Amino acid sequence: MYLKTSGLSITDRDSFIHGEKLDAVIAYADLRGFAHWSLNSTPGQITKVIEVVYDRVIQLSFFYKHTFHKFLGDGFVLIWEVKDHGSLTEALHWALAASFEIHKKYWYIAQRLQFPSPLGFGIGISCGEVVRIDPETFVPEMNEPDFVGYPMNSGARLQKLAGPYGTVLDQAGVDAAMRNPGRVLRENNPILRLELVKPNNKAIALADKFTGLTENDIFGFRYVTWPYIKDALWKVDGRQ
Repeated sequence: MYLKTSGLSITDRDSFIHGEKLDAVIAYADLRGFAHWSLNSTPGQITKVIEVVYDRVIQLSFFYKHTFHKFLGDGFVLIWEVKDHGSLTEALHWALAASFEIHKKYWYIAQRLQFPSPLGFGIGISCGEVVRIDPETFVPEMNEPDFVGYPMNSGARLQKLAGPYGTVLDQAGVDAAMRNPGRVLRENNPILRLELVKPNNKAIALADKFTGLTENDIFGFRYVTWPYIKDALWKVDGRQ
């Protein structure tokens, strides 16, 4: 909240913060190279790219059924609460579908921009138990839900391993995908099917430097590719 332009309403009710444990799938998306690109870009160009980010999230909310989103400057986080989808498999299906819709649409948009643009989104997806925080305070404008827990931290860290047009999936997500590859990886669809790729030693060494990642995620994360078009749009991180 930008306080210089926001009016706050003070009420006389007591403050209360409710916390609820729930299973979720979290996707962090961040534009690679944005900070360096912005140094030599005009305010109009930067605004146009951020507009693309906002438009993407709004469109995703209609078609890919996420429960919650938050803008993070040149990126965003999307959350699918498992209880809304019946199973982790189903929530992960939608998260991966959204991930590759983000990559595909940005590639097309970048071709149409009349100026050089950031390299593309890197995406990290994590799964597991989080705590949703629902505050009820005496300042109504501050009563925005938030999420905390290991998957929130691990997803943000794993996202750093994804290069432009790259997607990284944590070990819990990999296990869920392997249990139901037909739904999660769409293995029977020759065009839309996804593929899990092991990272090389360099990528694992980089993951090992991130504070807070469990050993399972350091060694068990995988890159997710779309074989049908990967040669046309991007290469696999960690295998270049």
